[in-house]
Amino acid sequence: MSERHVESENSAIARAERPNTRESLAVDLRALGVAQEMTLLVHASLSALGWVAGGPVAVVQALIDAVTPQGTLVMPANTADNSDPADWLYPPVPEAWWPIIRAQMPGFDPAITPTRMMGRIAETFRTWPGTVRSGHPQASFSAWGREAQVIIANHSLEFSLGETSPLARIYERDGWVLLLGVGHGSNTSFHLGEYRRATAQGTR
Repeated sequence: MSERHVESENSAIARAERPNTRESLAVDLRALGVAQEMTLLVHASLSALGWVAGGPVAVVQALIDAVTPQGTLVMPANTADNSDPADWLYPPVPEAWWPIIRAQMPGFDPAITPTRMMGRIAETFRTWPGTVRSGHPQASFSAWGREAQVIIANHSLEFSLGETSPLARIYERDGWVLLLGVGHGSNTSFHLGEYRRATAQGTR
C-alpha cells in the first residue's frame, strides 16, 4: 500500500464518526431519494464518503441494493488517454515520446481498457459482474441492470455525449443523476443539454 493511500485512509478515518457499510450506505441512498427500478447516472468520489468498510465494492453493492435489479445503474468509464499524446495535459508527456505512444498504445477494448481519472468506484463498477460498457474509445459508459444493454447500445463516435450517447438513452427513461461527494463540474448529463442547445442554435 502506497504512502499516499495510507494518508488518505487515515484522513478518512479521522473525519468519520463511524464506518460506512453496504447497509448504512443503502439506507442513506434511499433517504436521498434513490428508489427501486430507477435509472440512475452516478458520479462518485470514494474519498469524499468517509471510511467505507469494503471500499468501492461496498459502495457499488449499496447502489445495487437501492435500485435493485429492476433498476439501472450507469457510470462514466472515460479513457481520455486513448487520444493523441500531443494533446495531453494531465500530465503532458515529452514530445519525443509521442511517436512511441502513437505506435504502441493498446487499442480500446471495452472489456479490459481501464477507466482514467474516473475514481475507484467507477473502475470497480466497470468490472462488476453483469456490467456492460459502450464502445466509444474515449467517452464510454458502464451500465448494469434492466436497461443496461439498451442504454449502452449504438454509442456513436461522432458527438459522443449527444443524441446517440447513453446520456440521451438515460434522458428518455426519465433518469436521475446522483452526485456523491462531487459537484456539478463532474455531471456529464450537462453535456447532453449543451449539445441540444448548440443544435437548436445551429452551431453544431
